[in-house]
Amino acid sequence: MRDKASVFTHNYFQQCYYKNNLGQLSYLDSYQQKKETIIFLHGFTNNSHSFLGLPETIINQYRCLIPDLPGHGKTHLLQGANTFNTDAQVALLKEWLCSLKVNKFHLLGYSMGGRLALQFALKNLAQIQSLILVSTTAGIQDEIFRLERRQADDKLATKILSSEPIDFLKFWLSQPLFQGISEQGEDFIAEEIKKRLPLQKSGLVCSLKYFSSGIMPSVWDQLAKLKMPCLIIAGSRDTKYSKIAWELVNSIPNTKINLLQTTHTPLIESPLLFWKSVIKFLQEEFE
Repeated sequence: MRDKASVFTHNYFQQCYYKNNLGQLSYLDSYQQKKETIIFLHGFTNNSHSFLGLPETIINQYRCLIPDLPGHGKTHLLQGANTFNTDAQVALLKEWLCSLKVNKFHLLGYSMGGRLALQFALKNLAQIQSLILVSTTAGIQDEIFRLERRQADDKLATKILSSEPIDFLKFWLSQPLFQGISEQGEDFIAEEIKKRLPLQKSGLVCSLKYFSSGIMPSVWDQLAKLKMPCLIIAGSRDTKYSKIAWELVNSIPNTKINLLQTTHTPLIESPLLFWKSVIKFLQEEFE
């Protein structure tokens, strides 16, 4: 069952926008001048509000930056490969962080955001102080499985376009991958859907089309380059991603792992234990 987050910290953040010739990147900024910064990258259909339950322990010690990734939240970009593919998303994050003069930081990514975190880290090794990967993968290596994933994502894109946003989110969260959310009851599911609205239907489709794990480059063969401290978190009830978590541990040199008793969304299902794990990791590695 889900435990209670210790503090709801939305009042610490300001809504901000970074604009360039491709559109605007929306993000939340805790704005406190701290020695260190943490960047949080959300998953598919989520947005920056996914991380508004941050504990004060983190808020008080770090500057926290939470972008709405392309196709999500209040980020609005020209839609196409030049804004949504792997290289484009990495470049956008880099440009945004340069504009804020954030040169070194801790990077936490969940699911889709974890895939982006890995891609970014491998292209910007010197900037990453630590890497926290949650319920994610370094990509799909087998070409047949990559094709199957693209075909599945094409069907999902059709579902998105043909459904009302609330109906699609009900369908999305009813999948076995998110059983831990379904178990919380109708009121909890309704609240989780509310957090994900408004939904950009065309944005989600672009995310699937250009940043699916069936499209993005597999980086399993590059993981040995990651020398910074890494923490891998997954749900022990999430058979697929708990297995991948161990594969990541065996591929990244300086890595710790924590499996929580959840399905694919440990941050949502068990926020207290999730954040305790993150805080413990940061304290052990950097204090």
